[in-house]
Amino acid sequence: MFAVGVEMAGIIVLTLLTGGYDSTFKLYVLSPVLIAAGALSFYVAWIMIAGYTGIIAVFCYLQSGSTGISITDASLEAGNLFLVLALAVIVMQMVNGLKQQREEANARTNDTMEHIKSLYHIVETSSQHDFMNIGQVITDYVVKLTKLEKALFWFAKKSGEPAPQSRQTGWPHEEEQSLFTELDKHEHEWRLQREPVFKSLPGVGDFLLMPVRMSTRFVGMIGVKLESTEGLEGRRWYIQQLMFLSELSAIILERHELGVIENRLIITNEQNRIADEMHDSVSQSLFGIVYATHSLKQSWRKMSETGLEEQIELIHDSATRVAKELRITIYSLSSKKSGGPSWLGMVRSHLKSLSRLNDVEIELKITGDDFSLPYPYHKALFRIISEATGNAIRHGAASRVDVELSLKPKWIRLSIIDDGIGFDSDLIWTESEESTSGLGMKNMQYLAQSLGGDFQLSSSENAGTRILISIPVGVAELKNA
Repeated sequence: MFAVGVEMAGIIVLTLLTGGYDSTFKLYVLSPVLIAAGALSFYVAWIMIAGYTGIIAVFCYLQSGSTGISITDASLEAGNLFLVLALAVIVMQMVNGLKQQREEANARTNDTMEHIKSLYHIVETSSQHDFMNIGQVITDYVVKLTKLEKALFWFAKKSGEPAPQSRQTGWPHEEEQSLFTELDKHEHEWRLQREPVFKSLPGVGDFLLMPVRMSTRFVGMIGVKLESTEGLEGRRWYIQQLMFLSELSAIILERHELGVIENRLIITNEQNRIADEMHDSVSQSLFGIVYATHSLKQSWRKMSETGLEEQIELIHDSATRVAKELRITIYSLSSKKSGGPSWLGMVRSHLKSLSRLNDVEIELKITGDDFSLPYPYHKALFRIISEATGNAIRHGAASRVDVELSLKPKWIRLSIIDDGIGFDSDLIWTESEESTSGLGMKNMQYLAQSLGGDFQLSSSENAGTRILISIPVGVAELKNA
């Protein structure tokens, strides 16, 4: 603004010294005026136009006595200049307005996609127990996306298995029951809906609701409480966001149900395979040993010492063979014993690929054994390590990342340290409520706390980032039980 003001003053002086309105420099004022219209505020540009044309008009008036120009002609000449400048400013501000609208739309779209990716990431990393809270996760993101204060995810009743619990964000806890009771009254209506619906619920308010449908069944409704000041354009935006989240929620729920069914089938098939192997080999051999010992018990007094010794040796050989067959079966079921891919091997492979693809040195140090570690711990730790190292590379521009994992019978300790540019660790938690900057950290904190663990983050600008996580083994199982 200072530079534009200096330029404007110089042009005014130059114009007045070279003839005022008749000066060949009078249209040079377009440069600072257009800059003001495009880069500064609306009022600055118009104040500059009014000031410039006013000065020119006064100058023309003062000269009117010596040149014979009337005050009317002087005003018209200054008015023509004003109209030219005003037209230029209007066009410039229209172009600038369109540019701003496009930038805001792009920023809003990028923000939406980042939130949706983060939502999908959180749900993908949730365990079975945490998955029952999917409604809460989604309503929190509806509030972040729409910038409204209240959102809900109402789940329809499901026969057979329990459905996730209906959740809301923004209402006091004491009003939650009445909210979902009112929604339950319209369950038949919701099941028939295929498109977004605007609904006024008595005593609750006006809502925009979007049905969530899987390919096999109706799941429920996602909704937001509308504000009275919201215009048509804003409501269209809310519809787009709810359509995104409705489709994403349906996909996530369907994938989860298919995963549960697939796991059950895998377990059933594996149980049948193990039973067949045991029956065909081990059980038959054991039956033979039992039968042989029973016969020996009945007849050993009548047998010679040599015959008794041969019979005992035969039973011994049979028992040894059964033990060998049983050991082979156990080894085939254990990836650790059979040399198959282990969880630690997958972690090493992932970090090695990440290091090669990004030309970053990643040092992994592991102490202890993960063989007895339950699957939810494997899944959460892998996602934390992947998220933290990815953040260090993408956002921290780190050249080295040190990952240290200690696996003890009762405790898991994980530290991830990088030499990147770092950030203000206090600021990121407050910003993450309104932006996407802290979502990765929120994800890691959520995963650690879901297993009963502790998440610590320390970072400062140009000093790298340090993440320390401690998780007690067994707490998550007690919580789920």
